Amino acid sequence: MKKKAILIVSFGTSYEEAAENSLDRIFEDIQEAAGAGKDIIFCRAYTSGMILKSLRERGIQIPTVKEALEDCLAQGVAELIVVPTHMIPGLEYQKMNGIVAKYQDRFQEVRVTDTVLQRPEDCDALTPVLRELLQFEPEKEYILMGHGTEDAANIRYEQMNRALERAGLSNVRIASVEARPDLEDALQILKGRYPGVKPEVILHPFMVVAGDHARKDMAGAADSYLSCLREQGFPVRAVIKGLGEYSRFRRLYVDKLTAVL
Repeated sequence: MKKKAILIVSFGTSYEEAAENSLDRIFEDIQEAAGAGKDIIFCRAYTSGMILKSLRERGIQIPTVKEALEDCLAQGVAELIVVPTHMIPGLEYQKMNGIVAKYQDRFQEVRVTDTVLQRPEDCDALTPVLRELLQFEPEKEYILMGHGTEDAANIRYEQMNRALERAGLSNVRIASVEARPDLEDALQILKGRYPGVKPEVILHPFMVVAGDHARKDMAGAADSYLSCLREQGFPVRAVIKGLGEYSRFRRLYVDKLTAVL
């Protein structure tokens, strides 16, 4: 019987508590679903060089994708399944795929599961999951903060907004930190909709992990989504909880793994 490994790849986070609450839970859910008692090697890797450097300076060793692949080969793995936890097939996902492709011929079989929003239709599939998790209240407005990317995959954020509209959730929108649609786009809609009395706005990460972006760019004391909205007169509440902290969201990764198994 050929030896099998499941490699869970994430962008990563330098916040240990955030990693424990989301990435560790994803790892455990995948172990349980795939059969932790079976002859399967479970391993993980981060793609962010900056985060890996920060962790190593603190004595925390998480392998790079290349290091994890080399370790799998050293252990005699023949069949490799890679499970990325990335939201969209952007630059970090592509970087991971490029590294995995160089090792393709060194394993008997390599399979890579999809990101959460691999295809446009995944946006419609994710919408009812978000509704279930976040329990959107009609009298409130919601801004879900994504990362954003310079890659063409950034279109998923706009496609998510259209999917939310189709589902009747016009009070929920995605805004990203590093691309469009951004906070200014969301503010323009809110100011047009509420020229007088303003409703409460709930902020939530549209990210797997509630790390640096969620704590600073979304909910920080200055130059953040929270501070900008308050300056515009909106009462605001920020929820510092990554999507990976919800078991229903984590099930998406298990479903994607099951599809390739």
